[in-house]
Amino acid sequence: MFKIVARCSVCRSEFEPGGSCPNGHPPPYALRVKLGDCEVRDFERLATLPPYVQHLVLASIEAGEAEGQLLPVLSRLRDYGVVVCN
Repeated sequence: MFKIVARCSVCRSEFEPGGSCPNGHPPPYALRVKLGDCEVRDFERLATLPPYVQHLVLASIEAGEAEGQLLPVLSRLRDYGVVVCN
């Protein structure tokens, strides 16, 4: 599944959203989505997305994490069975 975490832009430490950097650094923080073991199951449906979004989705799955703003896209792809995560 997906787990949302915050990451400090200075030291890259991860912590719960709404919290603060464990090393005391001030904001800004980037929200990240930690992906479990995910894979694409329906490449035909994925191909209907714009190429830039396809690239973001595939790169995120490969990296095991995504930017927070990609969460709605990943959730929708999961709901439609395009992406399956354990």
